[in-house]
Amino acid sequence: RRPARRRPQLRRLGRGAAFWAVAYSFAVVALGTTLPTPLYGIYREELGFSELIVTVIYATYAVGVISGLLLFGRISDEIGRRRTLFPAVALSAASAAVFLLAHGLAPLFVGRLLSGLSIGVVTGAATAALIEFAGPGQESKGTLASTFANLGGLSLGPLFAGALAEWAALPLRLPFWLDLALLV
Repeated sequence: RRPARRRPQLRRLGRGAAFWAVAYSFAVVALGTTLPTPLYGIYREELGFSELIVTVIYATYAVGVISGLLLFGRISDEIGRRRTLFPAVALSAASAAVFLLAHGLAPLFVGRLLSGLSIGVVTGAATAALIEFAGPGQESKGTLASTFANLGGLSLGPLFAGALAEWAALPLRLPFWLDLALLV
């Protein structure tokens, strides 16, 4: 009889490093959800769609967020924080990849839906993880970090993409390349 194969042990981060890794991940996913906002003017020029379509694209994002929160908001309590956060970050990367390759209207809808799902899933799992990693008696630190990661990422996304669109080449590609790099 052959011995059972041992699974390689994953290196675990210490509590402090894990806290900051989760906060960073939450902020980058949040940043990715708002990257397209200042780019819609350029998309409108290139693809020739109306203001109504921009509104529908935003609504698609909202559907993704609400679906992510309702369907997966508590899943990390069942399967674990790590098993929830990694797929959520992968959804964010998939969203960035869709925007990166977008040459029509349909990918904008798909990208927004994926980004909405990613933040919907990340919000519950990352907030719970930050509170846990903050440690006993430090729950408010975790809540504060969650709030700053979320709002900071949401705020920096348009600033980041707008600046790149204004002063760099490839305004519809570079923000998403850099988002993918940050997600890695």
